[in-house]
Amino acid sequence: MDTATVVTAPEHPTTPQGRNKVEVRPRVVGLGRHVPREKQELTDKSGRVYAKATPGDTVRRATKPMGPRGLRRQFPTKLFSAQTLVHYSLHFLFPAVLALVLFPAMWQAAYLMMLATMLMDLDHLLAKPIFDPLRCSVGYHPLHSFYAIPVYALLLLLPALQPVAVGLLFHLFTDTVDCLWNFSHCHECYLSSRIYALRNWVKKLLGREVAE
Repeated sequence: MDTATVVTAPEHPTTPQGRNKVEVRPRVVGLGRHVPREKQELTDKSGRVYAKATPGDTVRRATKPMGPRGLRRQFPTKLFSAQTLVHYSLHFLFPAVLALVLFPAMWQAAYLMMLATMLMDLDHLLAKPIFDPLRCSVGYHPLHSFYAIPVYALLLLLPALQPVAVGLLFHLFTDTVDCLWNFSHCHECYLSSRIYALRNWVKKLLGREVAE
């Protein structure tokens, strides 16, 4: 007997298999057309809305750094500027000259005692901010105040403390030089200093008009 093979037809007609051509459009760069991207928004307590940056923002656009505001933008401080070199030379090197001239018999001990007077700068820790290159320390900090100057001068009457007194007074002289250097290019620093306030007080005491 002949046997017949029964082949079941598919329920749904199928299309012949073949390679589908996918049209790929080249990416055009530099036409200036950018598809707007949705950015997540953040709201702070004051109700202001800020756009949250997406990863693509830092890749496509380089952010410009914001410069410092106020006086620090106009008068940037430099680590190795002439003012800085003079200031620290007067603090650490010139006391050796004073020790050799004023205390030749004990100049080494006198020099160390003068260097120890640098501890008076610890009163900067009481200020906010602690370090401000445009702030005049003379008259501002407790150990740099005008009331402390007569006390330092009285220490000259004690022979054992004369090197300390010289170191304290010369420290204030050095800081005054630094203040005057700042005043030469920062008039607002002068107007906000205690030296300017002292000048006005002396003028009022002498009955002279204070010119702003």
